[in-house]
Amino acid sequence: MGDRSSDGRLVSRAEIAELAGVGAPAVTNWQNRHPDFPQEQRVGHKRLFRLADIVRWLDARPVPKSARGEEEPAGVTYGDRVRALSGKSGGAPVAGRAGGLAVSSPGAERQRSRSRRVLAELLEPRTVQRWGAPSLTAYLPLPMCLVFLRWAAPESWAALEDRVGAHLAVTPKGFLGEVGERSDRLLKTCGVAPAMRSALQGFEPRPTAGPPQLMAAVAGLDRDAFRDLLDAYADAARLDSRSAFTPRTVVALLSELVAPAGASGRIHDPYPRGGELLSAVVAASGDGSGLAVTAGKPDEATLRLTAMNLMLHGVTPQVDTRDVAPWPEPAERRGERADLVLANPPFNAEPGRVAAGGWRYGNPPPSNANFAWIQHVLSTLGPGGRAAVVMADNAAVSDQPRERAIRQALVEDGVVDGILALPPHLFTGTAVSACIWFLSAPSQRTEVHFINARELGELVTRTRRELSTDDVRLLGEVHRSLRDGSPVPAEARAIGRSVPVAGIARRGYSLSPVDYVSLGAYEAATPDQVESARRKLDDALELAGSADEEVRRAWERAAPGRGPEPGAGGRRNVLLQDLCKVQPGPSPSLLNPAMYSEDGPVRVVLPKHLRNRRIHGSEDTRISARDAQQLERFLLSEDDILCTRTGTVGPVALVGADGAGSLYNGNLLRLHDFEPGVDPRFVLAHLSLPGTQAWIKDRAAMSTVDSIKTSAMKQLPVPLPPYEEQRRIGKLLRVLDDQVAAHQQAAAAADAARGELATLLTDTAAAPTAHRPGAVPAPCTDHDIDHHTEEETEDE
Repeated sequence: MGDRSSDGRLVSRAEIAELAGVGAPAVTNWQNRHPDFPQEQRVGHKRLFRLADIVRWLDARPVPKSARGEEEPAGVTYGDRVRALSGKSGGAPVAGRAGGLAVSSPGAERQRSRSRRVLAELLEPRTVQRWGAPSLTAYLPLPMCLVFLRWAAPESWAALEDRVGAHLAVTPKGFLGEVGERSDRLLKTCGVAPAMRSALQGFEPRPTAGPPQLMAAVAGLDRDAFRDLLDAYADAARLDSRSAFTPRTVVALLSELVAPAGASGRIHDPYPRGGELLSAVVAASGDGSGLAVTAGKPDEATLRLTAMNLMLHGVTPQVDTRDVAPWPEPAERRGERADLVLANPPFNAEPGRVAAGGWRYGNPPPSNANFAWIQHVLSTLGPGGRAAVVMADNAAVSDQPRERAIRQALVEDGVVDGILALPPHLFTGTAVSACIWFLSAPSQRTEVHFINARELGELVTRTRRELSTDDVRLLGEVHRSLRDGSPVPAEARAIGRSVPVAGIARRGYSLSPVDYVSLGAYEAATPDQVESARRKLDDALELAGSADEEVRRAWERAAPGRGPEPGAGGRRNVLLQDLCKVQPGPSPSLLNPAMYSEDGPVRVVLPKHLRNRRIHGSEDTRISARDAQQLERFLLSEDDILCTRTGTVGPVALVGADGAGSLYNGNLLRLHDFEPGVDPRFVLAHLSLPGTQAWIKDRAAMSTVDSIKTSAMKQLPVPLPPYEEQRRIGKLLRVLDDQVAAHQQAAAAADAARGELATLLTDTAAAPTAHRPGAVPAPCTDHDIDHHTEEETEDE
């Protein structure tokens, strides 16, 4: 990655400390003790340093072993740290120059969390009202312009800070005019029509509106705050699928698939929306040097957002005024062509007036513009160029005669490299699922690769799905393996394969991955595998039998009628707060899903892991040791109790020995440090009672979203028997829980053994053509296709 010397960005001592992951005194010591430390520059009343000079100086200073993060290799320098955070939006990891090592930026996640907190305050209704904006939608250009100036024009930002900080009687109204004027002046450099000053001049700020306070808040926002503002704008304006911005998870996937280490040459997006696809590639490329970025012109408003997004990443885009859809004619592109085209055009949009001839692969139908977009993208590619285009699913399978004929022509001309079927619910504003088409210049291609990612990702809300980092990595590996003709990773063979053009022809030129890659494929079990499954079932049944015997003995020892009568010695009515401490989990600003990974050493328990009064499945949710160190007070101990406090309130679990040292998230309450004479197992039994569960749910229902407050939970009444009776009750119920768990394990083993045996028996009776997950499905044959001899007529 190149350093950012081209943009001359200026940074303060505090920013250097944040970027380098050190304390502010360390920067002062570097400056005082080392004569070759870069010279400071005075900008108004501030003392700043050129970031490029700082990076070069820090490249010679390795990070000591004691100060290295868990993911940082030996030899990493402070320059690598600074470069990683300043070279990517939001501080995502990038490749450092020292040895080409992948370096994670210390403090990046904390900075991202702080930025989101500051932005939330800037978007509060009282702030919108203070600045006199008629609505949140109308207000958003103000923070957008400020973030734009902050990152795209450091000198202009510093000058604005000087004017505001020097008490030169800059009124809020005058401040708005100056912010708009500076933004418009910068946008004019890439040929974008100015409009920000007029948008901000419509505000009627109150006397309490403070430009210095607003500037100070925006100074705490990172580059990725601009994307946060785009998302806020999309929500506030209720953008439809034609105008909505490409979801972050799709942006991350496209960047990984086409330019994981950035790109070079000329890149183009004919329908840039908010410039999110182009900016992702620019960010992956480091400083954007060597890139020529062009964008189409769907409309002036989104073009301004595209220009701002790219310029704050260090690249000034060129606006292609000829690239305006719908196109009056399919004229071949003149002048410079692109090396890489990324596009997320509107799904199934009406094409408007298009010429009836001149399209290389056939006239698009009048019903939608999907294949007008595909052909337009291909017309922009130069020799050796490639493209990735997001398309609605129906483009790959449509029976419309014109579209089927165009697909045939595209495949036979060798311009379709591959198709990836995305999982549903990725896009807001539409229920239509989508595919990514990988295209290139015409070639003698003899096969097309298909990837079926329909089952990847997880629902983060009832209607929205996201791909995990591991999903993106896996799809990138599969795509590159299939594209390059190298072996596909074993765990990925069930989702990707290459298909000869002849096989696609037999499918009627369908380009839907689900026609070629079956997620339900399997391979018959071998006799050895069936025998192994049977042994596992025997072991599980033996364990269940032991649990049954233990329950029988415990019941005889401790059940009513065989020991002290319940209530013997008297019970006392107490509150939960008298028995233990009640501690809520860490807030999202301390522990958020972005910190989770599958390979960190410290597990995180979530509400979904609480089942049958035990913790199950938390092995896949982990964080790094460095992050866990900041959350030490939330580490679990054996015999702690966890309670779900939001959403589906009520489920509880006792922390066992294997759960000690784990963390828990903010949707859980922790009961710990039990008083002498209190058995946690009895408290767990009381929390599990139907009456107790009803008590908790009643109090949780008092808020808008079901959630029980810590203060309310502390008031839970507990009829506490003597300690020996607590132990007797707790032990009996605990062995019953063991019995439940053992029988569930036996049932799962029986189901697995049954499945293995079924594949062996049915495979013996049928032709051995089935496949197991992980195996490559058999190539389709003529027998796979229903041949239709009837002529189909085109619906005009």
